[in-house]
Amino acid sequence: MVKIKKCVVFGVVSVFMIFLVVQTGHAAGRELVYAPLPIEQPETVITASRPLVSYLSKQLNTPVTIRYEKDYEDILRLFQLGKIDIVHLGPLPYVILKKSYTKAEPVVAINEPDGKATYTCAMVTAFDGPTSVRQVRRSIAFSQPLSTCGHLTAGYLLDKYGIKLENVHHDYLGNQDQVALAVVKGNYEVGTIKAAVAKKYTNLTLRIIEETPAFPGFLLVANKATLTPEQIGKIRKILLSTTPKDSAGLVLGRYGFSPVVDSSYDLIRQNLRFSR
Repeated sequence: MVKIKKCVVFGVVSVFMIFLVVQTGHAAGRELVYAPLPIEQPETVITASRPLVSYLSKQLNTPVTIRYEKDYEDILRLFQLGKIDIVHLGPLPYVILKKSYTKAEPVVAINEPDGKATYTCAMVTAFDGPTSVRQVRRSIAFSQPLSTCGHLTAGYLLDKYGIKLENVHHDYLGNQDQVALAVVKGNYEVGTIKAAVAKKYTNLTLRIIEETPAFPGFLLVANKATLTPEQIGKIRKILLSTTPKDSAGLVLGRYGFSPVVDSSYDLIRQNLRFSR
């Protein structure tokens, strides 16, 4: 049985949280909290996370809760406060978290459709937008400050053509779906998003101008302050031994998992000067 609780808190900033508890009939351990990365619209993120959480809950014999937070910075803060046990991160937030919080333990990298644990970010525009990054002058849309496919990607691509990001107006729109739609509508000259997300909007005439080199993949990170080494090892073993039959029922993780090679994230570390 799946229980969903929604709570909207209004203050200076509106906070949207969704709690989805996967009950498997087991009660062998305390409830674990999993936080997904809010790359796309909330309902898309929750739908993608649900099968993976159900699978982990069953394999661990432990209930797992999905805690949705719309802000990357809140996710990292809550992780460090011990409110999150397992988190889904992109390479930039992982590098930032790992640098400041030694109890962040990478578990597995998540494979992309080509079976590799790498992906690219892209600068995108509408059908009548610039044909080259060197032509960008007016405005850029990003999802969030800590998104790999945001400030870091734009800074990296613009720098190749001698353009400084600080000289171009930019806004943060929340998630990559919102970036794509804002660019299609002509509200921004360009935007930067994951190339795979951009391809969802080609039917709306969204065009990729240029892509980054292959970045190290998204990954799952465990909290050593709240999980034992045995629990983390078990989670890693479960995911790395997932069969094609098991992964076929997943959305996030459909193409399998790979061991994390931390040194591959050095590409992000070397380009941190382009992040916010």
